[in-house]
Amino acid sequence: MQKKNILELNKKTWIVVVLFLLLTNSLTLFNLFLDSSEEVRAKFRRDYQLLSPERSFYDQKDLIVNIQSLRDQLNEIGKDQNISIYFEFLPTGANISVNKDQKIWPASLMKIPIAFAVMKKIEDGNLQLSDELTLKETNKNSEFGDVYKNPTGKKITVEELLNEMLINSDNTARNMLSEKLQTIDLDDILNHLGIEYDYKNNEQISAKKYSIFWRSLFYSTYLNPENSEKIIEIMAKSSASQYLASVISPEVRFSHKIGVLYDVNSYADSGIVYANNRPYILTVMVKDKNQIEAEKNMHEISRKVYKYISEY
Repeated sequence: MQKKNILELNKKTWIVVVLFLLLTNSLTLFNLFLDSSEEVRAKFRRDYQLLSPERSFYDQKDLIVNIQSLRDQLNEIGKDQNISIYFEFLPTGANISVNKDQKIWPASLMKIPIAFAVMKKIEDGNLQLSDELTLKETNKNSEFGDVYKNPTGKKITVEELLNEMLINSDNTARNMLSEKLQTIDLDDILNHLGIEYDYKNNEQISAKKYSIFWRSLFYSTYLNPENSEKIIEIMAKSSASQYLASVISPEVRFSHKIGVLYDVNSYADSGIVYANNRPYILTVMVKDKNQIEAEKNMHEISRKVYKYISEY
């Protein structure tokens, strides 16, 4: 019996040792990878002091600058003045603006700046994802989302509310988070990004101007990398599979937000498509059309862009 116990003990000891070695080796390999990546970047900066360090992250074949054919296709669609389009190929900055001054109601797209402001408060130590907010009767809005179905007085964490607001476009979650913000918090974002917009009057905005929010997230210019990544990851789980998302391969990550105002026939979809080493921003806004027409327009635009970038 004693011999059996000793064997069992030795067996467990070996398992622990093996797991420890595997973990140690994994961490070592990961650190070597990080060191190697940093060395590659550092060498590139030394060898090519006048070039962008980003060049070291992309293969030459993925650095697309000639988008004239795509521009012609989108301009043809843009003969309809009720459509505003902005496309930007992030590795090179090549971009296309169609009806760039045409402003359309952003609707729920403006929940993204609220997420910016909330995450900034977390960065500054004035709020935590684990903080619980209390649902008030005045917070409840049944137009989008299900948070309003909870009983008044229910406590919900900031993280849960962010997920509901960005994934399911929940208006009640937006209202609860907004109570933690002041006008100065939102103005700070707009000033940083150089966007003129009146939150109080829920102004209209162009596709080109709105896309600045996504560029800021991608390059982490306002929030730190951890929080920029968190917002992008949350919106990659969006429950909206229509509009631009419908023609993108399910294997390709598409982090995006939609905004609709059915009563005024306004539809918008905006985000980053993470095509294989070829990420791009695409924002499309449509007005004065019914939902079926708007979806048809967005399908056509998204399909042309995705096809061009994937097959170039």
